[in-house]
Amino acid sequence: NSNLTKVCKDMNIEICPLDKVLVDGVAIYLGMEQSVVEAAIGKGQVIGKRCYYFNNGMAIDYRNNKVDFIEFLGGGDGMPKPTIYGVSAFETQANDLFDVLKKQNNGVIRDSENGYSYQFENISVGVYREAVPKEIEEMIEEAASFGNPMSDDEMQYEMKRANHWATIGIGVTGYYQR
Repeated sequence: NSNLTKVCKDMNIEICPLDKVLVDGVAIYLGMEQSVVEAAIGKGQVIGKRCYYFNNGMAIDYRNNKVDFIEFLGGGDGMPKPTIYGVSAFETQANDLFDVLKKQNNGVIRDSENGYSYQFENISVGVYREAVPKEIEEMIEEAASFGNPMSDDEMQYEMKRANHWATIGIGVTGYYQR
C-alpha cells in the first residue's frame, strides 16, 4: 500500500472541465466508453454505481457505459492532488479556489448546502468541504465557554477542514442541471 501511496503522490493530475482529466498525461475524457477507460488505467473497484481508482482517491460514475462524472476524494490529507485552472484543488484555500472557479464559470453557481458545497453549472464543476469557517469558529467558542478549550492542534485541524475543499468533481455538460 505504501507503494501505491508513493505512486499517487508522484502523479500529475490535471482537471480540464467539460473535457477530460489528465492522469500523468493519459486523458480520461467525459463521455469516454468505460472499456476505453479500463484499457487506459485499469479496472476500478466497483462499489454501487461508482468505480474507484488510486486507493479510492478518484471515482468515476458511468452512465450508459460512458464517463458521466469524475471526482477526486482525497482532500488535503489524501492522494492524488489534482490541479484545475493551474491551481491545486486541495492545497489552495477554499475561498481562493472558489474565486477561480467563479471567474471561469461566469454564470449560475448553486449553493444548496450553505457553503459546504457549490456546483458551477457552466463548467460542470462541483466542490465539497466537511465544515465551514463560521461553524468551526462557533465550535471553538462553545468549547471554551464550557471550560474545555480546544488545543491549538485541534483548532488547526478543524480550520483546515473548513478552509480547504475535501472533494472536487467534473461532469459532462449539463451535469448539474439534471
